[in-house]
Amino acid sequence: MTRRPGMVAAALLAALALAAAGCSSSSGKHGDSKGKHLRVGLFGIAQVSVVSDGLDGFRKELQQRLPGYSISFDAQNAQGDNSLIQSIARDYAHSNDDLVAVIGTPAVIALAQLDKTTPIIAIAMGDPVGAKVATSLDAPGGNVTGSTDYIEPSEQLRVIDQVKPVAHRIGTIYDPSNENSQIWIKALKQARPDVVAVSVSSSGDIPAAARSLAGRVDAILIGPDATVSTGYPAVAAVARQNKIALYLTGGDQTISGVLASIGANYTQLGQVAAGNAARIVQGAAPGSLAFQKPPGVTVATNPATAQAIDATLPASFAGS
Repeated sequence: MTRRPGMVAAALLAALALAAAGCSSSSGKHGDSKGKHLRVGLFGIAQVSVVSDGLDGFRKELQQRLPGYSISFDAQNAQGDNSLIQSIARDYAHSNDDLVAVIGTPAVIALAQLDKTTPIIAIAMGDPVGAKVATSLDAPGGNVTGSTDYIEPSEQLRVIDQVKPVAHRIGTIYDPSNENSQIWIKALKQARPDVVAVSVSSSGDIPAAARSLAGRVDAILIGPDATVSTGYPAVAAVARQNKIALYLTGGDQTISGVLASIGANYTQLGQVAAGNAARIVQGAAPGSLAFQKPPGVTVATNPATAQAIDATLPASFAGS
């Protein structure tokens, strides 16, 4: 059959319209998720193990859950610098990323204040409700969901009480500008009213804060504080020198001078947050997805530190 010129022109116009529609469905912010390519931001607040573990767990799990997608990751780290947190948050708010995974409460807050539409996946956030990025843990509302790392300090103190010699006085170091730390410190003081709490305003204050605890405490318990996490080695050096038992609620227990890490598994928290992210890609609204909670307390110990400070760890503790 011979086709008339008008029919050919109409067919070409239809083909061009379909091609244009295809292009428009895979361009622009959030558009890639409708096709088979995703742009994902990875926003870390500091260069420490809990941050890298959480983001690595998220990245790998997201790739496994979305095998049909080509995923490109845009990673940035604020290195614990408050001015960089704001700058990076602005970058992500104006990017073409389909979603952004963030670890560190100040970073989540900064991005959520600037971007009310892009899905924000908060990894291991201590108190999303208190930080005002979620209405509730079960039904966050808005564009922020993810996982929470909050474990009651009373549970961590029960672990510490099993170590010999018994710690009669416990100290901590925290940054009061961190929403997570404020909530955690309040709960710690309720569980142990005589706790010696030393505040810092920056990572540069941490060595002096650690030295101020020497001779005043038998043990130091560091909460979920991004600022203090950058100074773990400095605190650990003071603790080892003075034979003080140092416990982290999350972090690298292999640092010399750290006796144990007592808290959530940050790789797992990244993984469960990725589960929420995959559901968003598949059509779920971020605000409808509950924050995932840690399954329990994970204890990882450092036997070398135990020997150096003459501490006896229960055989039930991992690595003891």
